[in-house]
Amino acid sequence: MAVWDDYEVTLPSGGTTPTGTAKLETVHHVVHIPAARRILEDEGIRAGLVYDESRLNKARMSVVWLSANTWAYGSIYGNVQFSFPWETLAKGRRFYWVEAMDKYSPPAYRILMTDRDLSSSTRVTSYDPKTDGGPLKEQNGEWFWNTKCTSEFMIDRNLDLSECSGFEFITHNPNYCRLNGASCPDRAQHTQVTAGRMLAFILGNDLHGLDHILKQPSIFQKHRELADEVDVGISGIWLALGVNKSRFKGTLKKRTSRQAVLRGALALYGSDQKEAARDLVSLLTSQEVLHQALEEVVKQHFDLTGWTIDTA
Repeated sequence: MAVWDDYEVTLPSGGTTPTGTAKLETVHHVVHIPAARRILEDEGIRAGLVYDESRLNKARMSVVWLSANTWAYGSIYGNVQFSFPWETLAKGRRFYWVEAMDKYSPPAYRILMTDRDLSSSTRVTSYDPKTDGGPLKEQNGEWFWNTKCTSEFMIDRNLDLSECSGFEFITHNPNYCRLNGASCPDRAQHTQVTAGRMLAFILGNDLHGLDHILKQPSIFQKHRELADEVDVGISGIWLALGVNKSRFKGTLKKRTSRQAVLRGALALYGSDQKEAARDLVSLLTSQEVLHQALEEVVKQHFDLTGWTIDTA
């Protein structure tokens, strides 16, 4: 009996997909906002040493963690999600069974993806998705995974943001955080706030690593030139900086001045200095001037002409 047999996924048959089986098309890397900011600045996800109770924690192997799972009650890993196409990452790579973490709920299986030949390693076991009866299988060019457990895929290389196919703001689990425990400040945070903080960081620091995603048309409003995540982020920025009319007591309103003030405020808010950002926008004369500046900065960042803030 192979070590992975208890986690075997049942392949579709006769046009029916069994419960607990799903196509594997996209995998995700979920982090908290501070880590997401580093990824944006680095324009990629850097592989890091395995540090938990894994059997690879003494192997000095650096990996990026990915999973196909999404969570109905929020992720325990954070609230910012970077997604990648599975087929591209898996193409031509070797697979190795690392371990199963049965004490997790639900249990997790860990599979290593690498270009290296580790067949002589005592820490991992060669795994063939085409022939082995485990939780990851390939059939006629299609991939399937066991959804009853937590999938944890470890790839031993950096991932560039140019490879990223999705950037989402997701709900953090309200009760548990794998990284920060009960002290995690993001557990109760609304996705609108997460989106506002992240978009402010992108605009305030002129970061373009995810433009190929954020410049995709809206899924829900086809006439919108930017992704829905931008609209959510704009609403989050407005909630933090623009809703209080009494805040605006300054004299600045010219185009260059209002844009300079806003860019500075966005950089501050994106770095968790909300009160300083509010103090800075108070130099503007009105909400309307802030609204103008926000539209202008977004259009300049994404090289657009007709885009406007969605006020619906």
